[in-house]
Amino acid sequence: MLKTKLTTIFGKPIQNKEILMKTKSILITIFLFLAFTIQAKLPKHPCLLLTQKGIEKIKAQNKPAMLFNTTLIQIKNQIDPILKQPIEVPLPKDAGGGYTHEQHKRNYNNMYNAGVLFQLTEKKEYAEYVKEMLIQYAEMYPNLPLHPIQKSNYRGKLFWQGLNECVWLVYTSQAYDCIYNYLNPKEREFIENNLFKPMVEFIAIHNKSTFEKIHNHATWAVTGVGMISYVMGDKDMLEKALYGLDKSGKSGFIRQIDQLFSPDGYFEEGPYYQRYSLQPFIMFAQAIENNEPERKIFEYKNGVILKAVTTLLQMSENNGQFFHFNDALDKTWHSTELVWGIDIAYNRTGNKQLLSIAKEQNTVILNEAGYKVATDIELAQPFIHQTMVISDGAKGDEGGIGILRCPNKNNESCVALKYTSQGMGHGHFDRLSFTYYDNNKEIIQDYGAARFLNIEPKNGGHYLPENNSFSKQTIGHNTLIVDETSHFNGKLDEASKYSPTFYAFINGEQVKMISAKDKHAVPGVTMQRNLLLISHPAFEHPLIIDIFKIISQKKHQYDLPYYYKGHLINTDYKYNAFDTTRTLLGSKNGYQHLWIEAQGNPRQETTSTTWLNDNRFYTLTAVTDENTEIFLTRIGGNDPNFNLRNDPCLMFRQKESDNHTFVSLIEAHGEYNPRLEYTLAPYTNVQNIQIIMDTEEYTILKVTIKNKQTITICFANTDNNPHSVHKIRDYSWQGVCEIK
Repeated sequence: MLKTKLTTIFGKPIQNKEILMKTKSILITIFLFLAFTIQAKLPKHPCLLLTQKGIEKIKAQNKPAMLFNTTLIQIKNQIDPILKQPIEVPLPKDAGGGYTHEQHKRNYNNMYNAGVLFQLTEKKEYAEYVKEMLIQYAEMYPNLPLHPIQKSNYRGKLFWQGLNECVWLVYTSQAYDCIYNYLNPKEREFIENNLFKPMVEFIAIHNKSTFEKIHNHATWAVTGVGMISYVMGDKDMLEKALYGLDKSGKSGFIRQIDQLFSPDGYFEEGPYYQRYSLQPFIMFAQAIENNEPERKIFEYKNGVILKAVTTLLQMSENNGQFFHFNDALDKTWHSTELVWGIDIAYNRTGNKQLLSIAKEQNTVILNEAGYKVATDIELAQPFIHQTMVISDGAKGDEGGIGILRCPNKNNESCVALKYTSQGMGHGHFDRLSFTYYDNNKEIIQDYGAARFLNIEPKNGGHYLPENNSFSKQTIGHNTLIVDETSHFNGKLDEASKYSPTFYAFINGEQVKMISAKDKHAVPGVTMQRNLLLISHPAFEHPLIIDIFKIISQKKHQYDLPYYYKGHLINTDYKYNAFDTTRTLLGSKNGYQHLWIEAQGNPRQETTSTTWLNDNRFYTLTAVTDENTEIFLTRIGGNDPNFNLRNDPCLMFRQKESDNHTFVSLIEAHGEYNPRLEYTLAPYTNVQNIQIIMDTEEYTILKVTIKNKQTITICFANTDNNPHSVHKIRDYSWQGVCEIK
C-alpha cells in the first residue's frame, strides 16, 4: 500500500528505485514525527498540579515522607465514609453559610480529594464518586438560572457570587483531570458539553467585565478557565485566560501579575487578600509550568509569584497571624491557601526556611511538591522575620509597608507602618496608620474588616454595613483625622489617584526607623509619620517612639487615636468618667460608632496611660499641652445588631492648630502572674518627654528616664540624604535620624 502511494510525488512518477526507497524512508520519518508531535500536544492526564510524571516520581522514591503519608491517610479517612452516602447536588438557594452554599463547597473539595486519591491508590471507587457527581452537575447546570439571592451584579449560578463559581471550577477541574482517562469518550463529551463549556462561557463571556478586571475575583476566574482549558485541550480559551478575551494582553492572567503585584511581591489589596489570591496565582502558574515550561512563568516579572509567598510571610507576626491591613479577618500560616503556596514555592526554590512554616502547618498538598516538602521536612531552618520595606504598586512607586522588628533573637516586638496605595475596593482610608505586636499579641490593633465570614445570620456572611461606616473610615485606625473627616472624604476614586511617599528607613543595631509622608489625603495638610523602634539598656523591651508631624496653612482640629488591646490600669491625669450616661464622639464618618467613656484636659507637659495585655504592662506616654483633650472611647455606638467588637481606644485631640507634632512613646514593661500572684514593674520607666525643637526642617526630642538618664532623638524632616550633616544649636548628627 505504502509502496503504491509512494510511486508518485507531487503527481510525478518516481523512476529511480533508490530515490523511491529514500523517499519512503523520509516520509516514514515524517509520519512518525507527526504522530509523535500530535501525541505530544495532547494533554497527558493528570496534567495540572498532580501530574503523571509526579505520580511516577512519588511511587518510585523510597524516601520517608511521614507528613505526606499522614495527610494521605487523613484525607482517605475523610473521604471513605462519604463514598457510602448518597451524592447531594442540591438546587442553589442559600447565601454564604447556608445549606446549599456549603454543600456545593463540600462537593468540590470532596471531588478534588477523591480524584487525587484515585490517582495515588488506583482504586476505582474514588473515580466512580467523582464521575457520578460530575454527571449530576452536568444534568443540572445547563438549566440553572442565576442564583436566586443577589449579592451583587456578579451573581453565580451554583453560588450567590460568581467568585465562588470560579473557585468551584479551580478545584473541580483538577478532579476531572484526575479521572479523565477513567471516563469513556461519551462520558467526557457529556460532562464537557453540559458542565464545563457552559460554565466557562458563563464565567468568561457572560461576566466579561469581571473576567477582564484586575482584581482577585478575576484571578480566580482566569485560573479556573485556564485550568479546565488545559484539561479539555482548548488552546483558544487558554490564550484568552492568559491574555484576555481579545488576546491583546490588556487583561488576563499575565496582566494581573503585572498590575497586582509590586516588584517586592506585595499584593495591592493587602495581606489578607494576598493570602486569598496567592492560591490561584501559584496554582495556575504551576499548571502552566507543567504543561508549557517554555513560557517560564515562574521567572516572569523577576520571579514575583514566588517572591509573593515570602513577602506574605514577612507581613505576619511570630504566631503566624497576618497583619490586619485593609479588609482583613484573622488568618494565619495555617490557611489552606498558604499550604499550596509553601509547598509549590519550596519545590521551586529549595528555601529551607519555608519548611519551618510547613512544620507549623502540619499538612501538605498531595502532589510532587507536597511530597518534596514531606521528604525534606527535617532540613527545616527557622523562618527569619526581617526589618524591611515592602514597596507597593506595579512599578514599586506607590508607597508601601515599613516593618520594624526588635533585634533580639525572639523578634518579639514588631511595628508596621502602612503607607500603601488605596488597595482598590478592599482598601481603607488610613494613610500612615500603624500596628504594634509584642509578646505574640496585637497591642495596638488595626480593626480589619467588619464581617462574620459565612455566618448567614450576620448579613448572610457578607461584609457588614459597619465595614463601610466604621472599619474603612479613618477614625477606625491609628492615624490622623482632620476635622472629623475621613481621608479623601471617604471617596474611593479620589483616594485611588494618590499614594503616600517613602521618606526614610534605618535598620541599625540599636535603632530601626521608618518614615513616610502624605500630602493628598487632606487638602492643604501635609502629614509625616516617623516610627522608631529603639533598643536601650535602661528598658527591658524595645521602645516605640511615634512622631506624627502636621503642616498646614489653616487651623484645624486634629484627632490621633490609638486602639489598644487590653485592660486599662491607670493614668497620671484626671478625667471625667461617663459612668452612668454615654455620649457619642460624633455623628458621622465613623465617629458615630464610638462611645465616650471618659474625657480629660490634662494641662501638663506629659501624660501616661497604662494598660495590661495578657501578662505584660504597656504605657503610652505622650507630649501634651493646655490645648490637648484626651478621650477614652469604646467601639459600639449606633450598633443595634451588635456587629462591632467593643474594643477600647485612647485618643488625643488638638483643637485650633495649624502646624502641630504629636509625640508618643510606647513602653512594654513588667509582668503580671495571676497564678503565682505576683506583679513586677507595673509603672513606666519614662519620666517625661520634651520637644526641644520643632520646625518644618527639624525635630529634636528629649526623653527623661526615672534614673535621670536621657535619650535624645534628632530628626531631619526635609533632608533624607544619609550623608547630610546637620548642626542645630548644641546638636549635630549625620543622616535623617540619630539617637544620643
